[in-house]
Amino acid sequence: MGTLRSASLWPWLVVVAATACGSDDSAAGDAGTDGTTDEAAGEAAPDAEATDDTAEDAPDGANDGTAEDAAAADVPLDGVDCRGTDVVQHLDLQYRTVDGVDPNLLSLDLYEPVRAAGCGPAPLVVWVHGGGWAIGDKRNQLADKVALFAAEGWVFASVNYRLTPSEPTTDPAAVRYPIHNQDVAAAVAWLRERAATWNADADRLLIFGHSAGAGIVSQLATNERFLAEHSLGLDALRCAALLDTEAYDVRGQCEAGTEIYLNAFGSDPAVWDEASALNHVAPDKGICPMLVVTRGTAAREALSARFVDALTAAGIPATLINADPLDHAGVNDAVGAPGDTIVTPPLMAFLRACVD
Repeated sequence: MGTLRSASLWPWLVVVAATACGSDDSAAGDAGTDGTTDEAAGEAAPDAEATDDTAEDAPDGANDGTAEDAAAADVPLDGVDCRGTDVVQHLDLQYRTVDGVDPNLLSLDLYEPVRAAGCGPAPLVVWVHGGGWAIGDKRNQLADKVALFAAEGWVFASVNYRLTPSEPTTDPAAVRYPIHNQDVAAAVAWLRERAATWNADADRLLIFGHSAGAGIVSQLATNERFLAEHSLGLDALRCAALLDTEAYDVRGQCEAGTEIYLNAFGSDPAVWDEASALNHVAPDKGICPMLVVTRGTAAREALSARFVDALTAAGIPATLINADPLDHAGVNDAVGAPGDTIVTPPLMAFLRACVD
């Protein structure tokens, strides 16, 4: 059964707990159990539907059961319906250039909704894929997400970033923390600067990610160093949603010997501490409201609850959603999926309230 735990700081977020047949999620493969695969699950190859989309055949909200129920679209006072009727794709946009780096790793795809004349600037949603900081791509499991946000009438961007080698290495030149975060922060700054190009509102930028991508987002939202590199404060992010990660406490994962964490963050405990979002939560920094989605082992759920408790203790609105019985990859797959009752409803309630 999916359950909701709210910090009661956002009374508008009322979600009916979703029910589903239970399943045993304690099998090996959960990073909270054996520390090896959960943060990389379901990210090995691009989603065929997403990679083949064109402006003509891209998902349309009229055909998506979840998106067509989007009740809180931007509707100006004159009554114009600003939900999207189609989507225009802007693919492989280069947000930064680094010598010797594959341009695809420093690019993003942007999906601009086709809306009625008279609609003002739309919210801008940024997605950060997972894959254990070592695999994954901006087009993985994307078709339902594109459909969801296009139908909402919001501009949606999916970001790539440099990846750590998937095989363990001691090469000091290998991509590791903080490079992943620096790339995504650069993408956020690039999008904000150009938001008007796609009739997007730079001041209503929402960011979310899954697994390692959620870990990156948790750092961008709490550790001011990354956005500060682009003369931005933490308040450049209106809201953040974090889908099923244990990266709030990198030290704990590295001390447990979790290979993907050691590969991405190295062997220096000082780096582990600096890379842990839990260590950056503090009041009066401009940290945005957050939605945290968790599932799996008791230890995994307890870590997410600990992060939410730290946020609320600092006066930051935060809500915890339990997505059981979904597995790790299933949380990602659920976003925008027709008929999903566990992840999409609370996610969209949270994001809509952020931009009201």
